[in-house]
Amino acid sequence: MFDLDIITLSMAMVAIIAFIMPFYLNNKKEKARVALAEKLLADFEKNQQLHIQVKDLWRNKYFIGMDPKKGKLIYSEDIHSCSPVLIDLLLINNVRIKEESHKVASPTSSRKVIDKLELLFYSEKAELVHTIEFYDGETFSDLLGETILIKKWETEIIASIHQQAKMALVK
Repeated sequence: MFDLDIITLSMAMVAIIAFIMPFYLNNKKEKARVALAEKLLADFEKNQQLHIQVKDLWRNKYFIGMDPKKGKLIYSEDIHSCSPVLIDLLLINNVRIKEESHKVASPTSSRKVIDKLELLFYSEKAELVHTIEFYDGETFSDLLGETILIKKWETEIIASIHQQAKMALVK
């Protein structure tokens, strides 16, 4: 059938290993980055004496988490380079999604292209207190479920705000 000599077989093995190695090294590097980011977030959580029950990490960059019992929200725009922001939901009265988009029209159809998704936090005086980014079209070329994620977090935060208000009334 096939006569394989040892040189051809070893060359094929070297070629396969050379092809696989960059993928393996990249995967290992990404796991180390995620582990470091999770450690930094766990340290922040411990220092603030929080117990994050609901959290999301997307695009290996953004992080949002909430301690609903204490009414605290942690957000980081880039978990690898900047420290998280702590938002006290007791000081927040309303949350709203801000979507920036534009229309792309062709002779047969038109479609909406989302440029930016943000969650806006308002105080009792209806002043804008915080803005957190979920998607930026300048950085990323497509959406990966951010529209669903931002609606989920709007609902979670509003529920937590209402729960905190009820608890304040009981006290």
